[in-house]
Amino acid sequence: MKNKTVYVVDDDNAVRTALTRSIGLRGYQIHVFATAEEFLEKVEVQYPCCLVLDVRMPGMNGLELQERILQSDYLIPIIFITGHGDIPMSVRAIQKGAVDFLEKPYLVDTLLSRIETALHLCDEWFKDAEARRGLLARYQSLTTRELDVFRLLVAGAADASNKEIARKLAISHRTVDDHRARIMSKMRARSLTELVEMAKTCQLHDSS
Repeated sequence: MKNKTVYVVDDDNAVRTALTRSIGLRGYQIHVFATAEEFLEKVEVQYPCCLVLDVRMPGMNGLELQERILQSDYLIPIIFITGHGDIPMSVRAIQKGAVDFLEKPYLVDTLLSRIETALHLCDEWFKDAEARRGLLARYQSLTTRELDVFRLLVAGAADASNKEIARKLAISHRTVDDHRARIMSKMRARSLTELVEMAKTCQLHDSS
C-alpha cells in the first residue's frame, strides 16, 4: 500500500509547523490545512491516512468537519486536539468514531502513538471496503434468474431445498441445481452459511 499520510487541520500556524516537523520525522506524508473549508476544498485523500483535527477554528469547527467526513465516502480516522476541550465535547467526538481526543498540551509521543493506531484502523477500514465492493460486484454479476434463486436461498437458509425453490419459481429441480452451483461459484461462497453471511454483509438478506 502507499506511504502513510497524515492530514492536519488547525488554524494555528505554529501548531501546523510543529506538527509538520514532528510527524514528518516519522516518515509520514503530511498535508496541512488552516481551515476545515480548505481541507474539504483541496484534500486528495490517499490511503492509509488519518486526520489530526483541531476543534475550535474560525468558520466550520472540527466537530462539524467530522460530521461532513462521516457523510462522505472518506475513510479517515480522526484524532482531535484542542486547548478548550470538555467532557461532553470529547464524548460526542468519540461516539462519532474519533480515535482519541487530546487536550493541549499533549505529549508528542502520545500523539504519534495515536496516529499509528489511526493509520492501522484506516488500513483495516480500507481493506473491508475493498472486500465489500468486490462482494457487491459479484452480486451484481448474477443474472435475473440467479438473483431469484439467490434470494430464496438466503431467505430459507437451511430449509432452502432445490425442490422447494423449484416449486416457488415454477422451474425444474435440475435448473435450480444449475443456478445454485453458478451462484456459489460467482459469489465465491464455500457453503450456504457463508452465502447467507455475504447477503447480510451487503444488506441483501430478503426474509420476505
